[in-house]
Amino acid sequence: MHHPRYILLHIFLTTALLFPLSACSGSKEKGEKVELTQKPVVAGMFYPARRSVLKKDVLRFISKAPKKSFDGEIIGLVSPHAGYRYSGQVAGAAYKQVEGQDFTRVVVIAPSHRLPFSGAAFPPANVYRTPLGNIPIDVDSVRKLVSRYKWAFVDQRPYDVEHSLEVQLPFLQVALGPFSLVPMIVSRADKKTLDAIAGALNSAFPHGDTLFVATTDLSHYQPYKRAMNLDRDTITMICDRKPEEFYKFVRAKNARLCGSLPVYILKRITEMRKGRLELIEYANSGDTAGDRSRVVGYAAIVAVVPPCDLSDSQKETLLKLSRATLAAHVGKRAIPHLPDDPGLKRDGAVFVTLRKGGALRGCIGHILARGPLDSSVRDMTIAASSGDPRFPPVRPEELGDINIEISVLSPPRELVDPEAVRVGTDGLIIQEGSKQGVLLPQVPTEQGWTKEQYLEGICRKADLPPDAWHTAKLLRFQATVFSEQH
Repeated sequence: MHHPRYILLHIFLTTALLFPLSACSGSKEKGEKVELTQKPVVAGMFYPARRSVLKKDVLRFISKAPKKSFDGEIIGLVSPHAGYRYSGQVAGAAYKQVEGQDFTRVVVIAPSHRLPFSGAAFPPANVYRTPLGNIPIDVDSVRKLVSRYKWAFVDQRPYDVEHSLEVQLPFLQVALGPFSLVPMIVSRADKKTLDAIAGALNSAFPHGDTLFVATTDLSHYQPYKRAMNLDRDTITMICDRKPEEFYKFVRAKNARLCGSLPVYILKRITEMRKGRLELIEYANSGDTAGDRSRVVGYAAIVAVVPPCDLSDSQKETLLKLSRATLAAHVGKRAIPHLPDDPGLKRDGAVFVTLRKGGALRGCIGHILARGPLDSSVRDMTIAASSGDPRFPPVRPEELGDINIEISVLSPPRELVDPEAVRVGTDGLIIQEGSKQGVLLPQVPTEQGWTKEQYLEGICRKADLPPDAWHTAKLLRFQATVFSEQH
């Protein structure tokens, strides 16, 4: 039974997060926010408490790891959570893969080792402190999750005793720089609840500016060779099997990992985004700390989603759909039916570009997915042919001279450093006040622009001064581009 004063404090903190904080008397001015800080609980035990030593250790772990290239975008990591002496090497390999990337939000999903409960707990704080400094908590996102879903609630108690989430944070601070945090600790949950959590997170954070981190260790306290065998099977289930198979594997007690719930959630989100999980590094405490009689296993795994996984035949199908739609719309005939291809029913952000004699004749699209790929291509073809305000509607006699190009976009991510934009690879979105502009990644290449000319060009597109990119919000995305061959 908890002490009454602890219960009253817990109720107060929970209420403070769910409702606007009232002004405090004394030193607080009216309207000033009250800072509720989640303090570290395992600094000096699982990792160094001194800032200088901690930063040096984390930098060493990350710098020693190789950075791999992937055919797609990283949306998530699986990282261990033991003391840095044991698992720091493997954690460093995971965070090396996102070093310097412009994620502005991180959702860390951690298991509860000491306090059983049902669902997912969020802390009643707006700041999470480590020896490396404060991390702002994305309180608005936490509030929305807690208010919308029965499985989500605010509770301080798991954060008073849990290490698994906290040990991820110094790695994130060093690898990413500034970001906002959505911390969540999950405990008892059936498959239906886990699927609901994954679906909610996938919907709440659809853009590429959010990184998901699931933390787990693998087998616990087994002899070295047995641990290797157990962990090999578990990694295969994580990386190469469907979420349902992994769930059954865990339920059958074939897996010895403590973070099976966070891993399942990340697997489900990755599946929803047509992605894959890929092993980066494996080691156990016998490799890192020396004693091989009773070891704990660790894995660094990335979740990668392709910018576009369309086959050549699917691309051709979409081009034929766009051509038939254009001819029908211009000729005022019935719009063709959508193709019978389940792979084209998934949501996708699409631009359709029409060119006549090499010159632009219309270009319309959405930077965020608003529906299935096939219907989006059909709708944007119609919009490009008659809804682009820069051009008159396409006439029937022009059809034979028009070439169709389709661009399927990846989710946009905030570009923290404009100098990091990649000409020919990154499309750009600029936002300042009510003004917004978009340029597809093929535009600067077609125009022969340098990086600086590209940044000035996106400003002009939004009717902003050419140097507005220094202060305006920039987002970048990638695109898979394919066109008719005339």
